[in-house]
Amino acid sequence: MPEEKKEEYEVEILSEDTIITYPKLGQPVETVAVTYVAAGLPPATIFIPKEEYSEEELKKRIREDIERRLKRRARTLKV
Repeated sequence: MPEEKKEEYEVEILSEDTIITYPKLGQPVETVAVTYVAAGLPPATIFIPKEEYSEEELKKRIREDIERRLKRRARTLKV
């Protein structure tokens, strides 16, 4: 059985920033905040713990985020 080819998405990384938080006093935790934009979608930011950050992890998390966002259905309201 042939392997299913996943759709490819081209994204533009707008920013990558390291954020330091202190969930426990004196214990800094570093997180990488990556803001990206993909065709047809508004910009979004994903957060990856610094120790898990790699190019492959970044690609995986962006793909998951895009696929989750594409499943959403817009709703309309009359006001």
